[in-house]
Amino acid sequence: MPEYLTVSEVGRRIGAKPRDITMAFYNRQLRDDLAPIIGGRRVIPLDYIPIVASVLRRNGKPVDQGVALGE
Repeated sequence: MPEYLTVSEVGRRIGAKPRDITMAFYNRQLRDDLAPIIGGRRVIPLDYIPIVASVLRRNGKPVDQGVALGE
């Protein structure tokens, strides 16, 4: 079973603002079907984190270096 993190946990892991992550989902730049809302919280699989980081970088949002490669 894949491991999931909340938006806040992903933000801490990649050095991004949770609001920037949430807005990328809201703007349909990230897929809702891969990171559903469960119990009122969005859950993001670990293997989707590099995609999240890549989208944020493309939007000019701050993200720690090396994250897009899954490091």
